[in-house]
Amino acid sequence: MEKNKAESSAPPDGGYGWVVVLATTLINISVLPLVQCFGIIYEHDFKILGVTSAETSFLLHLHSAIYCSLGLLGSPLLKKYDFRRVALFGTCLMSAGIFLSSFANSYAVLICTVSILIGVGQGIMLPASYLATNTYFKKRLTLAVSFSVTGASISQIIMPQVCYKLLTHFQGTRGTVLVLAAISLVAIACCFLLKPLTKTLAETNPNQDQEPDRSAKPEEFELLNSNGHVYKETTVPVEKKSLFAKVYELFNLELLNDRPYVVAIIGMSFSFASELNTILMMSFILPELASFGEKDVALALSVQSIADIVGRLGIPLAAHYLHIPPGIMYAGSLVTSTVGRTVLATCYSSRATIFWCVSVIGLAKGIKAVYQSVIIPKFVPLEKLPAANGLNMLLTGCVSLTLGPVIGVVHDLNNSYVYALHTASAISMGCVVLWAVYFFVRERKEQAES
Repeated sequence: MEKNKAESSAPPDGGYGWVVVLATTLINISVLPLVQCFGIIYEHDFKILGVTSAETSFLLHLHSAIYCSLGLLGSPLLKKYDFRRVALFGTCLMSAGIFLSSFANSYAVLICTVSILIGVGQGIMLPASYLATNTYFKKRLTLAVSFSVTGASISQIIMPQVCYKLLTHFQGTRGTVLVLAAISLVAIACCFLLKPLTKTLAETNPNQDQEPDRSAKPEEFELLNSNGHVYKETTVPVEKKSLFAKVYELFNLELLNDRPYVVAIIGMSFSFASELNTILMMSFILPELASFGEKDVALALSVQSIADIVGRLGIPLAAHYLHIPPGIMYAGSLVTSTVGRTVLATCYSSRATIFWCVSVIGLAKGIKAVYQSVIIPKFVPLEKLPAANGLNMLLTGCVSLTLGPVIGVVHDLNNSYVYALHTASAISMGCVVLWAVYFFVRERKEQAES
């Protein structure tokens, strides 16, 4: 009986899980284009407003810092509510933020709508969709995540071209962003497809209509003491916990005692900040380094997204059958993107070289997008996954908000993205060095103990 119960509660690794994968894919496709194409949409307006590279970097990294930091809030929310409700709430906030951004006429307003409102919504939505996929998959988790992020990246091929056409048609940003706000409504409908696994199992369980065992004792029963007084079991005093103990338990802070997990999230946080800076600022980098116009930038981003899809789908499939660990693949993606940035910073006069560089960076981005989602589940059980993911996102947000603007300041001090690109590469390689040293030392220690 216990074996059957365990089997019934195991992730199905398929079935309705593929509907969940499709739903999370459509959610990301619908609500993320504004941030992904931010440079194309606002690059001209920012020039008129005199917004500096550091200010632009701050806006985009504040958005990422907020949604990453709110990942910690997702843990208690997901303990109280199912992932469908949490995802719906976050998606509604993002849709509202996109709509209000269409009326933004200053840098400060965009901080409120893009960085704060959309960032808060994304920070609530992402852990819920992440947990939904992890709930339905275990053995095929890498493949499921790969299909999900690959589907989402398809829109990144199309949306830069769409945004360019919309900007040309509407002669401004308001009409373009209003269209993106209408598209975001699709995500709200898709949230209703994120069906909690417990309900799905109950509906497919043939024994669910059986009569309950009426011979079992009720949960509440009375005890008689020697004097004949009646006491309820529920009146037994409960040990009170301190506020720190409650917070410690609520957010599963005991995870910070797990050294491999801590090393993993430190490396991922720093590399996330540097890689994100390159991706988000590409629409500003190419016009400055190579004098690209909006049409050329849109084409470069589409080429980058095509390579992104190859990195999300093709490379993980090969790695899955070759049994290459996620950590190795993630570190390899950082090395690959560093090569792309280094060549871009030194050979930006050649148009062909630039497109090669954005392709390499896109390939690395796709690989990283898959494996950053499956590294943490290798260290923690499913019941602690929301908290582990939340702590990782909190650290990532703090690091991103610190390092992102620093890279922007490097540009402003030197009036060139060359040094900013090298700075981002140095930070990413720091993650590779950290992991290599830690796991080499740990392996040597384990061999010595054995």
